Amino acid sequence: MTEAMGISPRSKSLITRSLRALEKEGKLVLIKEGRRLLISLSTKHVPLLGRISAGVPIEAISEYQFIDVNNLFQGPNRFALVVKGTSMIDEGIMDGDIIICRKADVAKEGDIIVALIDQYNTTLKRISFKIKGMITLIPANPELKPRAYAPERMCIQGIFIGCVRISEVNVCFPQ
Repeated sequence: MTEAMGISPRSKSLITRSLRALEKEGKLVLIKEGRRLLISLSTKHVPLLGRISAGVPIEAISEYQFIDVNNLFQGPNRFALVVKGTSMIDEGIMDGDIIICRKADVAKEGDIIVALIDQYNTTLKRISFKIKGMITLIPANPELKPRAYAPERMCIQGIFIGCVRISEVNVCFPQ
């Protein structure tokens, strides 16, 4: 950043003050992750222009208003994950979607959660506590079956709060 701004690398405090000022104005959000400082640009509002049919065509009625997306993307303890697989397709969560989650270690019956199984594998499923002494993870795909786990094998890492599907941009991760 010092190079991009044309200032001395010893002037990191100038960058920090500038970033804090932009955060105070609501133009960005600073997130401390260990020794790193992540910068998230503030989106504020997205115009909602009306409705569109994904089936039989409907009358185009303009309902110009704004949707505040800050609560989805910039609320407290938010994180995003790219979905790999089809276990939640009946919830409208598709392979390649980006999900937004709120960090949490507890969930209520029926929440869609990010679960860590056996301290190694993660999955996105609906949670159920209906079987005594077990936690059941339920997929939203009729081809897959629910799986029950002893509580000590599973850890809740977050609660699903929204989904973003971007068709113009490829998000690439190493295989």
